[in-house]
Amino acid sequence: MQKLNQQATKIFFRLLENLKGHDYIKFGAEGFMPLSLERIQENILTPWGIGTLYSLSHYYEQNGDLMRDPEMCFIVVTVTGGVHTEVDIYPQLFRQDNMNIYEESIRIENNTVTTYIKTWQSGHAGFANMWLKNISKQGFLK
Repeated sequence: MQKLNQQATKIFFRLLENLKGHDYIKFGAEGFMPLSLERIQENILTPWGIGTLYSLSHYYEQNGDLMRDPEMCFIVVTVTGGVHTEVDIYPQLFRQDNMNIYEESIRIENNTVTTYIKTWQSGHAGFANMWLKNISKQGFLK
């Protein structure tokens, strides 16, 4: 499975730092839809270690409904091995409501990663690397 690149990982960690022990935070940047970050599931057993699932999304309202534009979920995994510990981030889901897209590229059942769709997951990683770079440039981390 493909994880986020180093630059996107750093940006994601900067977003996570703002949670400060809470499960949810909303970011704003002038001229852009709000950005929401939410911790949605913990203690997920993955092939690399125990992970936590986070949702990152832009939302807008249409006919009284909140529309994800987009939403991505990420599994943040602490990888222990040998002398050092590292944290890797794997895109797990992509959702775009206005285009009726729902792609769960890494399947989680009973708090365990069971399967994944390589093509989707690779595409999600590429999109997430670009999207997180844009989130930083747009001023959500100021």
